[in-house]
Parts: sequence; structure tokens; C-alpha cells
Amino acid sequence: MRDQALAYASEHQQLHIEQLMELLCIPSVSTLPEHKPAVRRAAEWVRNYLQNIGMSRVELIETTGHPAVYAEWLGADPSAPTVLIYGHYDVQPTDPDNEWRTSPFSPTVIGDDLYARGAADDKGPFFALLAAVACYLQSAGRIPVNIKVLAEGEEEVTSTNLPLIVAERATQLACDTILIADHPMATPEVGILMYGVRGNLYTELEVRTLPHDLHSGTFGGVAPNAFNVICQIIATLTDQHGKIAVPGFYDRVRELSTDERALINGGLANEAVVLALTGASALIGEAEYSVAERMSVRPTLDVHGIRGGFIGAGSKTVIPAVAVAKISMRTVPDQDSHDLFALLDAHIQSVTPPSAHAMLRALDSSQPTIINYQHLAVQLAEEAYRLTFGATPLYMRGGGSLPILAEFQQQLRQNGHPVPIVMIGLGLPDDNIHAPNEKLHLPIFYRGITMIIRYFALLGTELAASERLHPD
Repeated sequence: MRDQALAYASEHQQLHIEQLMELLCIPSVSTLPEHKPAVRRAAEWVRNYLQNIGMSRVELIETTGHPAVYAEWLGADPSAPTVLIYGHYDVQPTDPDNEWRTSPFSPTVIGDDLYARGAADDKGPFFALLAAVACYLQSAGRIPVNIKVLAEGEEEVTSTNLPLIVAERATQLACDTILIADHPMATPEVGILMYGVRGNLYTELEVRTLPHDLHSGTFGGVAPNAFNVICQIIATLTDQHGKIAVPGFYDRVRELSTDERALINGGLANEAVVLALTGASALIGEAEYSVAERMSVRPTLDVHGIRGGFIGAGSKTVIPAVAVAKISMRTVPDQDSHDLFALLDAHIQSVTPPSAHAMLRALDSSQPTIINYQHLAVQLAEEAYRLTFGATPLYMRGGGSLPILAEFQQQLRQNGHPVPIVMIGLGLPDDNIHAPNEKLHLPIFYRGITMIIRYFALLGTELAASERLHPD
């Protein structure tokens, strides 16, 4: 079976790229209402692909937002493990569009890279998982493991409806392991097995000082300026090095063991590498923690945008009455989003002057997640990486957030334990995800399909040790 699937993958590389490009052409930007029809088209494309490769019970799951897709193939030996593949087909907006070298929804191959919005996050890696399934079904007619697929169109808007789907369909989604491809490799040869992600608390701060804007020549010097006030408030949230200054913010942060610090710092993230990747002239953060730790296991607070007043061409001497800032916090175990919101709100109210009114709103939140990286399902992925890429992958905790992981851990359990989640990477650190000129490195894409084929085979040969997939 495995060898047939590997041969099929090698012979059909061009087909897989053409199919991926079809999906990339669909502008499935989930956060923009005008793209709602396109998000549905992407869902339908995934559904049709799964039907065409031989999956059964394929369906669109309607939600109050964008649809999800479910499919399954349960034709393996009854004692074979079941793998739930999760991925998302929605993408980020493309702005600023003038910085793209190619049209974001006209996939373009330049050298070994495929440029398009969603190429790396997450249509390319997710499609590699599906293509590996297709290679088995199209060549051997069967797979060494049972497969279930759950794809959503709302990951980029914090998976609004997926928790409800997982809760309502927990029995249908029952599995032995969950497989996700939604982060980069360290290098084209060195993979990453992610065993945790940070959570995210996304807020909006509104500061109002006046009933309406005023002329600065008439009222300057006496009328309170909402922009001035919001900047003063923001300046109190962190110190000059980026350490969060909100009282109590770090009280519940779980400290790392010596072994875990060694594991995290055994990777390639260091000051020189991060300076090169970011283009920054200097890095910020807590000096007592390494760059790798600051990027993955320490909490953050960032301002993403401020609006209000006048920002058009030319000049307008206005005193803004209202200013709004978007502020998010990446959270780590054992921080709780509700507690952090209360701490941030209390701090903001304490530093807001009597001339202003500040209102903090929570827009979205997700919880941090930790995975047992010593689980057999994860260790077999390490072997598949090594067999395919020739190097042992690194174990890392991710700095980003994947909202559905906590829900998976809560709802999908075996013998009282969370089902192991295997998070592999098939991109590169410079793939420009969420930015112009997003790309996918095609040699990794091809080898990624091969790796996943091998991973399914390895899982299928571990039947004699199946109790290790269900630890008591």
C-alpha cells in the first residue's frame, strides 16, 4: 500500500499543483463580508475534491457563518487507528495590495515557490494532507488507517462556529489522533513538531473626550484630545523593552522546567536569525528569557492599529473626540482570558484622566494549549519526518494561536485523556503568511505529501502497540 501511494505521489506532482492552484484561485477571505460567496465556493471545492478521491459521508456543515466540511473513510482494519485531519480553507485579506509582486488570487510559480494568498496558510499544507489520502485511495484503493476530515472556513476569524460543531459531533469525530499542518518548518530540511500554542485575547479600546471633533485653533490647549489620551494610556501598558506593565499580568504564567527550556532552545531561533527574518534593527522583550522563549512561551501585548481624527491627505487642524485602538495579548498556560481582561481594564481605568472616558471591549479570545510530545502518535511523526527529510525535527511551542485546539482537547478524549494532536509544518519562516507575497516552497510541498504517506503507514504498523495510542 505505502509503496503504491509513494509511487503515485511521485508520478502526479503536477496534478497536485494544478489542483492546489484551483483552490488558491478562490478568494476565500473569511473576515470580509463581500467574500462570503467565495468562502462557500472554497468549501464546495474541498467537498467535491473529497468526494472525487473516494471519501464517503461527505457533507457541508452549515453554520451561522461560513460552512465547514466533513468526510470520512473507515475502510481500514477495525483495529487500525483513526486519524482526524483538520485544516482551514479561509485566508487573510490581501492588503496592502500594491506590495504584491503577483496577483494574490492568481497563483504563480516563480522558481521553486508558489505565490498566492493562502499558499502557506493553510491551503497548501492542508491540501498536502488531503493529497496523501488521495495517493492511497487512487493507487491502492485503501489506507492503512481510518481517516476523518474536518475543514473550516473561519479559522482566520477565531473559529467562531467550530467549537459548537466539535461539541455536537464529538461521537462522529471520535479518533485516535488529530493531524494538523499549519505552521512552518525550521529549514527546508529540518521540520518542526509543534507541541503547544499560545492563546489570544483580542480587545478594542475606545477613548472619548468630547461630544464631537473641535477646531484646534479655537479650543487647542483646553479641549482634551482623544488621540493624546489613548497614546498616553497605551504607553503605560508596556515598558521600553516590551515587558508588560499591567499589574498582575504575569501572576499565573507557568514557569518552564529545565528540560523544556533546553528543548525550546535547541532550535534555530536566535537573535541573528530573527533579526534577519524581521528586518528589525534590534529586538525587544524580557532580557531574562531567550529569543526562542520570548517568541513562543512568554505572553505578549501588542497594539495593531489606531483610528480616529484626520489621516487624509493635506492638513486638517482637528481635535479628535474619539480614538480607537486594537490591542491583543498572546497568553500562555495557566493564564485565563477573562482574568486578563479584568486586569487590563482595571489598569486602563486607573490611568485614564478625568477628562476622558475609556471603554475596553473583548472581541475574541482563545485558550493556550499544551500537547504531550512524548506520545506515540507524535513520535511516529518524528520518524516520518526523519525518513523523508533526512533530519530529526525540532520540538517547539508556537507563538501563534490555533483556537480550536483547546476545544479538541476538551471534547475528543480517549480513556479520560485528550486525544493526541500532531502538528507538523510544511512551510518556511519566510513564507510571508498574513503578508503580501505569501508563498509555498514546492519541494517541501512534494516531500510533505510523501512524509504524510509514510506517517499513515507507520501508524498502521503500530497495531500491536495500540494500547499506547490509548494510555490509561
